[in-house]
Amino acid sequence: MSAGQQAVPANNANNASNEGAQKKHMSKAAVAIIAVVVVAIIVVAGVFGFRAYSDAQYNNAVAACAAASENVRNATNDYNNLVNGDASEAAALTKKDVKDASTLDALSVELPVYEGCVADDTAGFKSATAKLNEQADWYKAYTQSLQKAVDAVNASKK
Repeated sequence: MSAGQQAVPANNANNASNEGAQKKHMSKAAVAIIAVVVVAIIVVAGVFGFRAYSDAQYNNAVAACAAASENVRNATNDYNNLVNGDASEAAALTKKDVKDASTLDALSVELPVYEGCVADDTAGFKSATAKLNEQADWYKAYTQSLQKAVDAVNASKK
């Protein structure tokens, strides 16, 4: 073989190793692109997942606040029915009409201020829900105590 013929296979060997090196370089680029795409997909999925979770929390807080508001409304209606019914009749009595005048004092109670479900965010709705639950509990407790006071006044009639 002449030197020219031996050079050709050597060049072919170099070309083959260069092609292998280029293929490896391209596969690294492809891996990098795939990695970037995967990371982007994960980030987008995380953002949408967080938004969905936040929206669900917000919607749950709004629903809980609405339910608490409805409980306050029902408790207020029960209380007002008692105030406008038996309690108004008992409050119309004077100290001369009852044996124990102190029973009339139990009929005057200061009502809580209804604030409703007014909020801009989840924490605000949770806070409003807590206040409304306290108000519902107040109305339920004072409806019972007012009923007892009305019963005491009626029992004290002359």
